[in-house]
Amino acid sequence: MTQERILRLDMTSLKTTVEDSPDEYKWLGGRGMTARILNREVPPNCHPLGKYNKLIFAPGLLAGSRFPSSGRLSVGFKSPLTSGIKESNAGGTSGQKLGRLGIKAIICEGQPSDGNLYIIKVDKNGATILPANNLAGLTNYTVAKELRAAHGESVSVLTIGPTGERKASMATIASTDMDGLPSRQFARGGPGAVMGSKGIKAIVIDDTGTKPASAKRGQRFRELLK
Repeated sequence: MTQERILRLDMTSLKTTVEDSPDEYKWLGGRGMTARILNREVPPNCHPLGKYNKLIFAPGLLAGSRFPSSGRLSVGFKSPLTSGIKESNAGGTSGQKLGRLGIKAIICEGQPSDGNLYIIKVDKNGATILPANNLAGLTNYTVAKELRAAHGESVSVLTIGPTGERKASMATIASTDMDGLPSRQFARGGPGAVMGSKGIKAIVIDDTGTKPASAKRGQRFRELLK
């Protein structure tokens, strides 16, 4: 049940790369993973809404499996509210889908110079950056509805509303639930403002063609679940 890839989104060049996760991250997930990357990669004196801050999504170590409550997702960043390292955690379906895709972390960095908004489409082939100016000013529920209509009813969506676009320091990131509604909120520390500063309106996660992560000791795993 190991996630091995790190997806890096450079919003300055509008390019995506997929990296092998270093061995030193093997036993890190969620908050531990986001904190380690922030400590390594983000200058402590950078502006929270500037290009040097990073927004990092990391599922837990058991994400993508059938283990109960394993689908939580953490987002880490330098907070516009506290100016320190912050982690916000939420449920929904995004964490499980990232686990099934084998993605240990998504690192959003840089800033677009054109002032446009973008969607990030994540699937088993990697990630694609798509234009999203047509979604500007729309609320989370409207965005989730439109993106599920465009990309499939089974996708998960992480989205910001108008407050995130305007970089309000209390803005949240919404995650869709089992019914496809953006009812789960990454609410602490202002993650929506950081996502807005990266020009990212939404992240669409499509795990089509994947299977739940399997345990090496299948029988022992089933006994533990029971």
